[in-house]
Amino acid sequence: MHIPAIWLWVGVVIVVALLIGQFFRKPGQVAWVILRNIVLGCLFVFAVNWVGSYAHFHLPFNPLTALTAGFLGIPGVAALIALKLWIFTGN
Repeated sequence: MHIPAIWLWVGVVIVVALLIGQFFRKPGQVAWVILRNIVLGCLFVFAVNWVGSYAHFHLPFNPLTALTAGFLGIPGVAALIALKLWIFTGN
C-alpha cells in the first residue's frame, strides 16, 4: 500500500502544531521535558555505541539521532539500530 506524500506532510504539520500548542500552554514544563529527552537520547546513543564497540557497530551521534532516541525512547533506539543494519549495511 502506498501512502501519498501529502498525507505524511499533513501528519507532520498536525504533530508540530500540537507540540507548539503544548509549548505555549506550559512553556517551562515542556522545555524541561524536551531537555530531559534530549539528554536521555544522547545517553542512549552513547550506550549503544559503547556496547556496539565490542561488535564493531556504531550509530552516528548527531542531533537527529539524539532527538529520535530521546523522543521515542528505547523503541527509537531500536528503530535507529534497525535502520542502520537494514539500509546502511555496507558501512
